[in-house]
Amino acid sequence: MLMTCKTGRIISYSAGGVMSQTTELKSQLEGRIAELKDVEPLERLVQYAFRGGKASKSWTGEEHLVRGPRITIDGLHDILNGVDQVILLAELVDGGERKLVGCIHLKREGEHGHIGMLAVDPDSQSTGAGKFLMNWSEEYAREHYHAKAIVGEVVSGRPELMAWYQRMGYNPTGETAPFNPEGVVHLVDGLHFIKIVKPIV
Repeated sequence: MLMTCKTGRIISYSAGGVMSQTTELKSQLEGRIAELKDVEPLERLVQYAFRGGKASKSWTGEEHLVRGPRITIDGLHDILNGVDQVILLAELVDGGERKLVGCIHLKREGEHGHIGMLAVDPDSQSTGAGKFLMNWSEEYAREHYHAKAIVGEVVSGRPELMAWYQRMGYNPTGETAPFNPEGVVHLVDGLHFIKIVKPIV
């Protein structure tokens, strides 16, 4: 299946779980499903993207809102050993070199797909990896989970991130949820999740 982004990039998807996209930087984004061997580089990527201290560059960063781990090695093992859930990876391929630049967690929730842990390397955000992963997660949820919509949460205090999701077709549902991850210290009062949804049928 082929999809064309507004930028003119071509994204291809195969039932075997591989995505590819030619970027405007003469390199290529390729996607694959994470395996247990990916746990350590995944943990580093997620921590760097969410807690790495590059607030001026990272639109996924939360270091100005909270302190503490975004994910643990054990948490990644639980996801990868779980049922009806995957972590989709984006790798930047340039010649013979491959670099992990992004990931997203997708799981089945009834008739919906649920996304979370969208992380993009702050040094690789011009590659379009975030949009690449969102498009793939929606296609994967349609094909494998027969999902009618994708749902997720955005932490309050992130208007720029909410605006990005809205450009991707997601909108707030009007519902909120507590934001109390284990081992995380709030640096801002009143943080909570804002629930979002996008129909995909």
